[in-house]
Amino acid sequence: MATKQEQIEFIKLIYPAAYNIYERKDGINPVFVTAQAALETGWKIKGKGNNIFGITKGSWTGKTELLLTTEIFNVANKTFVSPEKVVSVKPIAGGKYEYKVYRLFRSYDSIEECLDDHLQVLRGKGYEDAYIYRKDAKEFARRIVDDKGSKYATDPDYAKTMCSVIDTVNNRIKEIKTSGTADSVFFRSV
Repeated sequence: MATKQEQIEFIKLIYPAAYNIYERKDGINPVFVTAQAALETGWKIKGKGNNIFGITKGSWTGKTELLLTTEIFNVANKTFVSPEKVVSVKPIAGGKYEYKVYRLFRSYDSIEECLDDHLQVLRGKGYEDAYIYRKDAKEFARRIVDDKGSKYATDPDYAKTMCSVIDTVNNRIKEIKTSGTADSVFFRSV
């Protein structure tokens, strides 16, 4: 788990850029965006590709980076196309399987480029039912993994975990605002 100071530094890096996209492009609640980035990265920018959301290659034609990750699936024999490969599979509760797998992830030149692409992904086909809730961080977290449209994550506890991280982000933003350590213009509420 990240320390309180690591969480604050991460928020100072991500939230202002997420807020700017929210305002300029009628985007997603920046608290949700920051919380999702925190959950996906463990509160740290990993790899060289600025992919703070764990967005896999999919139809992406840009640069990619091969990274080890954990996925949850309902089958014990999921296959991937090379260079992606399964490292291990173990059964977990609920008849599901936890995979350690090397996956191709999108690679970006900047955090802002990643934030723009993330917005396009969540505005896209499969998330239309969820997108109308984009201003409510917790409801949006629940809707992107419900049984309607596309599912953003394979973790069955994703929405619950996201709501907890959203609470942490909101608490840290309050602390940042009251500490006077950041320009309050970047930490406006939605």
